[in-house]
Amino acid sequence: MDSLKLTVTESIRYRGRSGHYSWIAHRISGLAILGFLMIHVVDTANAHFYPYLYAWSIDLFKHPFFGLGEIAVAGAVLFHAFNGTRIALLDFRPEWWKYQTQSATAVWVLFLVLFIPLALWLTLSIGTHCTALSAAGDSCWTIPSLADYSPN
Repeated sequence: MDSLKLTVTESIRYRGRSGHYSWIAHRISGLAILGFLMIHVVDTANAHFYPYLYAWSIDLFKHPFFGLGEIAVAGAVLFHAFNGTRIALLDFRPEWWKYQTQSATAVWVLFLVLFIPLALWLTLSIGTHCTALSAAGDSCWTIPSLADYSPN
């Protein structure tokens, strides 16, 4: 929580341009990736220790809310990778820092060019899943009950 607090306070305190906005997006995307990885590790550990809980969580993660989260994580990974590559290149070639604005703009353009089709494809997969469930007489908005998966 302190990292998120630092991100918010520093983003308010400093009035930068492209480099500052890239820093904010890089920080938030990194925190989003970290949050996803923490959930992923705990959930995957359940596959061994609590298989019924793992089966429940897999069905829970098919809910459209988690589908939107999957789109957000995909965007975070894309931006974080592109911006991290930009930062590494600028660190190895300090004379390129004069191109800070252009390189930040290139990262955003590359991100949007790849993220928009990916987000549309993932959104369509959510719709396909919901359509298949409604054809079977179920709703994709139903949250699975943990009691249905419990071995007791």
